[in-house]
Amino acid sequence: MWLKLFFLLLYFLVLFVLARFFEAIVWYETGIFATQLVDPVALSFKKLKTILECRGLGYSGLPEKKDVRELVEKSGDLMEGELYSALKEEEASESVSSTNFSGEMHFYELVEDTKDGIWLVQILQEKRLGTIHAHNVRSTNDYF
Repeated sequence: MWLKLFFLLLYFLVLFVLARFFEAIVWYETGIFATQLVDPVALSFKKLKTILECRGLGYSGLPEKKDVRELVEKSGDLMEGELYSALKEEEASESVSSTNFSGEMHFYELVEDTKDGIWLVQILQEKRLGTIHAHNVRSTNDYF
């Protein structure tokens, strides 16, 4: 009986320690002072727009920094961790990646199978084709 109770307490202790460990990792990634408030007045116009985008708010009718800053203040307190994650998200969205497909199957493998986003495909010709002459082109009516 005491052994079962001991293992149950040990189980809860391990869960507690693991939860604190993962919390420390998140705390380290977002910074030590992630819960400190940030004054929006000190931020640039671009950073304020990034904060609004991360909060899901539009700013298209606000041409001045003062108006954007007021909207950030009205939408809630700005924490250091939120600013850090918004700037990190902006940096990730700015990085553009490109993929060169080796053939049709490679295209289907990466684009059709993943279906996780929007792909802009540009087809580049490796070799320049010769000129198409009129005697090589047939009318579609020839087959009927």
